[in-house]
Amino acid sequence: MRTDSPVMFPDLMTELLRRGNRVRFRAIGASMQPTIEDGELITVAPVAPESVKRGDILLYQSESGVHAHRVVGVVKGTVPLLQGDCPLDRYLLRGDASVSCDAPVQLEQVIGRVVAVQRGGRSLALDSRLTNLLRLARLRIAKSKAFRLVHLNCHKCIKKS
Repeated sequence: MRTDSPVMFPDLMTELLRRGNRVRFRAIGASMQPTIEDGELITVAPVAPESVKRGDILLYQSESGVHAHRVVGVVKGTVPLLQGDCPLDRYLLRGDASVSCDAPVQLEQVIGRVVAVQRGGRSLALDSRLTNLLRLARLRIAKSKAFRLVHLNCHKCIKKS
């Protein structure tokens, strides 16, 4: 979906999601690689704050634009008011290819949850338990010492050839 004004897109998308619709558009950037590659179509669905869990990919609005990053934690807190405590929950988000977290994201900044990515003509669900287990397994393998040694040895063999 292309708009004449990049300022209009977040407003239009937010309104469609608020009304219960899903939206689909091309992701731009490399911060979520390998889960979401630059230029792939992503599908975003409405999300209730109480249903957000660690591992979800949230679409949110910040001063620098609209971003889709993974929830790595939730900061819970309250602000005391005369009428009672007001919840002040924030999400800690990070791109899969990033080493540092984004600034904490307030509930009001969240636009929706990324539920699918279209790759190779197929739609891959990103909000399923199986998808999260496979992602965690790949991460564990990539961090393992044995994998790094095999990977380094393969690169040495390729360079010798």
